Amino acid sequence: MHGIERTIERFCDAWNRHDVDALAALWAEDGELNHPWGARSVGRAAVREALTGEHTGSMAESRLDVRSIDARGDDHTLTADIDGVLTAVRAPNGRTYDLDHRLTALFVRTGEEWQIRTMSPIANPRR
Repeated sequence: MHGIERTIERFCDAWNRHDVDALAALWAEDGELNHPWGARSVGRAAVREALTGEHTGSMAESRLDVRSIDARGDDHTLTADIDGVLTAVRAPNGRTYDLDHRLTALFVRTGEEWQIRTMSPIANPRR
């Protein structure tokens, strides 16, 4: 699968440790994050800021588990649909819930590493 699994493992590990610096480092310098509710962050610094807000708020205790990865592309660019579940997402009323989740991402190869060029999370995707 073009070696993308290692980058996705690093993403999940950083998410589950709530390490926004490690998460943001996975993005290309000019990468973007398109939030499911409309916000768009362009550039690694803006992505880091968005992730900081999430990981100090509703995602502060969450855990991301990947169920499947469907990747296609070549040795330089590929797209991936990453299906999983976020557990322990905190609602505004303080209760936690589990959220089926799909990450649709465009990855670009930089040297030996894959970086996220664009990521668009989809909450409660239809199967």
